Amino acid sequence: MSISSSVTSASSNSVTWSSKSSFLMATIGIAVGLGNIWRFPYVVGTNGGGAFVLVYILTLLCFAAPIMISELILGRQGKQDPLSSMKTLVKQNGASKAWHAIGWLSLLIPFVALSYYSVVAGWTIDYTVQSLVGTFNNIDSEGSTSYFQSLAGSAGKSIFLLLAFIAFSAFIISRGLKEGLEKSVKFLMPLLFIILIFLVIYAAIAGDFAKGFSYLFSPDLSKITPDVVLAAMGQAFFSLGVGAGSVMAYGGYLSKDISIPRSVVVVAFADTLVALLAGLAIFPFVFAFGLEPSSGPGLIFETLPIAFGQVAGGQWISLLFFLLLAGAALTTALSMLECIVRYLSDKYQFSRVKSTVLAASGSAVLGLGAAMSFNVLSDFTPLGFIDSLSGKTLFDLMDYSVANIMIPLNALLIVLFCAWVMKAEVVEQEFSSDKSAFHKPWLIIIQFIAPIGILAVLLMGL
Repeated sequence: MSISSSVTSASSNSVTWSSKSSFLMATIGIAVGLGNIWRFPYVVGTNGGGAFVLVYILTLLCFAAPIMISELILGRQGKQDPLSSMKTLVKQNGASKAWHAIGWLSLLIPFVALSYYSVVAGWTIDYTVQSLVGTFNNIDSEGSTSYFQSLAGSAGKSIFLLLAFIAFSAFIISRGLKEGLEKSVKFLMPLLFIILIFLVIYAAIAGDFAKGFSYLFSPDLSKITPDVVLAAMGQAFFSLGVGAGSVMAYGGYLSKDISIPRSVVVVAFADTLVALLAGLAIFPFVFAFGLEPSSGPGLIFETLPIAFGQVAGGQWISLLFFLLLAGAALTTALSMLECIVRYLSDKYQFSRVKSTVLAASGSAVLGLGAAMSFNVLSDFTPLGFIDSLSGKTLFDLMDYSVANIMIPLNALLIVLFCAWVMKAEVVEQEFSSDKSAFHKPWLIIIQFIAPIGILAVLLMGL
């Protein structure tokens, strides 16, 4: 390595969050995305309501949060991009190079996820604009379904929205950690919370709030089945963003004076709060207008516009809701893109702008297939010869491989490496003053409990 490269690398490694609040806002931004506001409500609706919520909260605290602690520890110990961090940690701990798989997965997951995630994020942009111009005013079920199908069915529009979303994300990331990412999340996260609270208040006034509240917080324990438990665990992983690489990348910017366990408690609380508030903002409208809470992924884009179109001031409520959804999608997309950009900057000493252009362009090209999976490539099922994958489009395959295979596999490897490979004294130092309160329970969970739970999610998802 040349002298200039060494200087660049050292400079990159020394970059840290400007404050604890910046780190918390950014990490909450990973968690508070489409997983909370789009995915959580419909998963609740298809898995027994309050019973699912109860199991979700327990699994988030007992499984997902300890995994996030492990991932942040790896990131802070490595102080680089996920792959470079893992190479350093493997060498320091005298471990097999096979553990580099954590680093590779932590780059591959955000790269693939950003490509198809941006398709859904693009829809949120369109719905925000359409809400502004009153497209959904007095819309009925047939009209709502027809509009969504026409949007997803238009290759040109889907591709344009995909590229626009990735380009905007790239613009923010290209400005750097402090000027781009930090400033964005410091603005977006408080705004998103304000909008969400306002929507909950409006739902209490205009919707059937009592029924929505009861649906979320009055669990029928008879509905807790093994499938519900596994679905809750999967949602907890998806929601917090563990195992996806972004958490490790953010941990690489974390200074030693910030407590990882206490930070994760804050992030987990904020993540759960947002998910529950999203439910309280959505289900009162669903029940007030006789809609179906178990309508699946279409709950947000096909079901809710019907309700918004019938309430007083619904045009502006719809605008705020989809603006909230678009903002939440953006904070998560930024974390995905940052993960890849840091790798290119650390590995090849590319400028921030060049790294961002390369990372965003790569995900955009891959995303074209995802965007066209709902239109010109809707009949293209490349792995249709495999029974379990028959009928899955490119979009479906990307989502399946990331959510069902790569994220659980990476989460499993992360906890195993942290629990059984890293030197015990190094891990203990990461807990500092929190050792007595968090270290022993966390260690027991990641050594024995979390691996079993993650393995169950992984096997059931195949």
